Amino acid sequence: MAMGHCFSLLTARYLPSPLHEAFISSTADMKSFLKVALCGLTYFTSALGQSCQTTTLRSTVPSDSNVALGSYSYCGGTFKATAYIANVNYNKVVTLYYTNRQNESTPLSSLTFGYSSSIDDGSWELWTTSTPVYIDGITELLNLTYRATDIGETYVQQLGLPVDATGAPEPTLAAPPAPYASPQGFSDDITDWLAVKGNPNVDSEAKLAFQRMFLNINPAVEGAVDGVVVAARSGPSYEQKDPDYEYTWVRDASLTMDVVATLYSAATKRKVKQQYEEILFEYAGARATEQNDPDLITGLGEPKFYLNNTAFTGPWGRPQNDGPATSAITLMEFANSYLEDGGDVNIIQERVYDSATYPSEAPVMKDLLFVASNWSSPSFDLWEEEESDHFYTRMVQRRALVMGSDFATKMGDPSTSAILSSAADALTDTLSQFWDPNREILLYEYGPVLKGKSSYLDIAVVLGVNHGYAGDGVYSYTNDEVLSSALRISTSFLDVYPIASTHTDSSGQVLGIPVGRYPEDVYNGTGTEENGGNPWYLCTAAMAQYLYSASNEYNDAGSITVTDVSKSFFDYFAPNAGLQAGQTYRSRSKEYRQAIDSLHGWGDAFMRTVKYYTPEDGHLAEEYNRDTGAPQGAGDLTWSYASVLTAAFARAEAIGRKPYVKHVANMGVEPNT
Repeated sequence: MAMGHCFSLLTARYLPSPLHEAFISSTADMKSFLKVALCGLTYFTSALGQSCQTTTLRSTVPSDSNVALGSYSYCGGTFKATAYIANVNYNKVVTLYYTNRQNESTPLSSLTFGYSSSIDDGSWELWTTSTPVYIDGITELLNLTYRATDIGETYVQQLGLPVDATGAPEPTLAAPPAPYASPQGFSDDITDWLAVKGNPNVDSEAKLAFQRMFLNINPAVEGAVDGVVVAARSGPSYEQKDPDYEYTWVRDASLTMDVVATLYSAATKRKVKQQYEEILFEYAGARATEQNDPDLITGLGEPKFYLNNTAFTGPWGRPQNDGPATSAITLMEFANSYLEDGGDVNIIQERVYDSATYPSEAPVMKDLLFVASNWSSPSFDLWEEEESDHFYTRMVQRRALVMGSDFATKMGDPSTSAILSSAADALTDTLSQFWDPNREILLYEYGPVLKGKSSYLDIAVVLGVNHGYAGDGVYSYTNDEVLSSALRISTSFLDVYPIASTHTDSSGQVLGIPVGRYPEDVYNGTGTEENGGNPWYLCTAAMAQYLYSASNEYNDAGSITVTDVSKSFFDYFAPNAGLQAGQTYRSRSKEYRQAIDSLHGWGDAFMRTVKYYTPEDGHLAEEYNRDTGAPQGAGDLTWSYASVLTAAFARAEAIGRKPYVKHVANMGVEPNT
């Protein structure tokens, strides 16, 4: 068809009025408009020899709507589109809903747009998306929705546009890669680095991590109050100013204090045990103060506070509903240990549990009831970037509710126990929605593709199991879906980070995969840049901890059962064992022993990667550079040290050195100065 004929169709029918008016006025108009668009596409495709076809719906901002789709294409498995968005407020969420190849609309068959540029002196913005959707497929665009969150308004453009794939054939999900190594058993270099068989109170990374973690608890910073944890030694009071992490984050503080609770439980020296006890009671008081701050913007989901324990009220990703759960978990673990050691239940009521009677001192009941009431509400993830329904958040919330129900009973509070138990059951029923058989993973969040994370891979899933498993068989370390996810997540970084091509250290020992937050990450430690994301020490250590914990769980069970879902995990992490789907291998079998040795070998390989990229002084930053391995981002990140310790504790159990935690605990805390 000649382009002149296409132009005559366009001028005869559409130029007298705005294109979008003609587009939405009637079904006949819609078909005519699409005919014109297809006509133009046919011309340009044949003239330029391009295989990708783009449908352009409009090239100017609309006059009677605050949202309008500009163009779209589905080429080679990737959907690309532009949209015009009225700049009526600062925080915006722009989502396109569609049907998948089964002609179904689910929370996964939607994707979000991101800001691209300003238009008309800032009164309008161009937003874009470029998202691989080939796994689910796409057949029809349903509507484009723009939520102006600051003013509580939502604008919708109904679409009803059929979508045809063009360009190269849609790809299929790639199989996991073949393993580049087959490490076996525990290694002396990691045993020595963590001082697992010796005295941790000598020069070791375990001792340094212990000391540096406690320097960030009740930090010696002007205005800091007892019970707070500074996220890192970077910010106005420190030599490193950028990034500014001179705050106490609810989640980070609770995960750090959870290590303190473990040390309290294990310590046998009375004076040392009293140190931990005092710190944990101070933490409980600080959490209660946070709960009662008059400037809370989102209630108990408020994510971070100044070191004087007043709420940070600037722009931020809020609410973050994992914090109340992880805080309650930590304090309940401490309280249970305290009571087992003969502590006074009345003190626990007054300083830990009973928020109704002691609202300025006891935070746990209040946090637990918040979790019971809000677990189904979307919130921001642990990376503080995306508002959705998150696997990590649900896992720690579930653990808090399960533990909380038992703990409330122990506290003589059956009514609260019943509320928590009911909420735990309801939450548990939702966890299966996170399993995606098409991708063979547990989705890090259930909903649209956000922040370009089209892989749906995030180490937050592994962290969710590490932090949120309640010990009752629900999404345990050896759950088939968890195993498959851990494989997919960890190997996703092989093609992302150049340093992942370094497979051995200077002694020829195997290095594990450097693990970051998610493969599409662009945060470089101080800002964002294309290909800016780096591996994180805590994420890499989390994989080591996970593998040690899986080994411990198999040891308790005395067998390994392999399914079609979990086989790929063993093919990568235990190839020499030759495990087959549909088989169960008992602890006395050669295959079982080889598989367990492989888990230990890979656990040590991931820890060796942490060791390999740790500078000589042993200090752990937030990240290590994707190209060079040099430390990057916030200095002395508290969570980095906590993660090394929890991985070391899991390793000690796997190696049969359970007194190790006691030896670490008995080192005691030096006063902060």
